[in-house]
Amino acid sequence: MRPLLSIISVILLSLMSFSVYGQDLRDKKDTVQKILPGVQWDTTVKVLPVKYPEHLIGVRYDFSFTGVSMTPDMGIKSINSPFNIAVLYTYYHPLWGAYDFFGLQTGLRYSKYGFVNDEYQFEHFEQTVTFVELPFLSAFHVDLGEHFRILISLGPFVGYRFATTKDNGFDCFDNRFDYGIVGGAGLAYILGKRIEFHLEGAFHYSLSMLYHPEKMSSSSWIYSYPWQASISFGVHFKIK
Repeated sequence: MRPLLSIISVILLSLMSFSVYGQDLRDKKDTVQKILPGVQWDTTVKVLPVKYPEHLIGVRYDFSFTGVSMTPDMGIKSINSPFNIAVLYTYYHPLWGAYDFFGLQTGLRYSKYGFVNDEYQFEHFEQTVTFVELPFLSAFHVDLGEHFRILISLGPFVGYRFATTKDNGFDCFDNRFDYGIVGGAGLAYILGKRIEFHLEGAFHYSLSMLYHPEKMSSSSWIYSYPWQASISFGVHFKIK
C-alpha cells in the first residue's frame, strides 16, 4: 500500500499548492499598496486559450509482478505476469473550467495475477488467475513544453475472474467478482499533433479477496488480497 499512499500524497500536495500560491499573491498585493498607494494591482484571472477537450484512444502493454497478501502470513511468493494488455479511452478537460491538468480514463484490461507457495501442505502450490478489469480513473497531467507531460492516475476498478490454473477450476470458496484501487505515474512523449507514447508505473490492489476466509483453514480465517506492481508502455491517438 505504500506506493499508493505516496501517489495520493503527491496529488494532495499539488492541489494545496494552488491555494498557497493564491494567498501569496494577496500578500504581495497588500505589501505593494502600502509602499506605493497609487499603484493598481491587477489580480484578475486571465483565461488563456486552451486546446482542450482532448479525446484519446490507446493500447497499452504492461509487465507485472504479482502476488497475494495473506493474513496470517503463509509464505506466499510473488510471480511474474509478462502479458497484460489494455484498450483505453482518455478524456482531458479543464476541471470546473479552470484547471487544465484534469482528465478521466477508462477502458478494458486483460491481465493475470497469482502466487507461489512452497509451504502449503508441505508441497509446491502455484495458482494463476486470469481476469478482465474496468478502471475508472482520474487522470492528472502536467504539460512540460510541447512534447512532454507528466502523468498521474488514481481511482477504482471493477473486474471479473474468469479462468484459473487450479486442477478443479473455481469452487464455492473462490470469489469471481473483483474490485479495488489503482494508482500510477509516468511520462508521455507527444509526437506531432495526434500521437502520444506513454511510459508508466502502477500499483493495483484488490479489495475483493481471492478466496473466502474459510477456504484455507476450517479453524481460523485467512484473508487473501491480490496485488500487482506493473510497468507499461502505451500508444495513444488523439481522435478529436
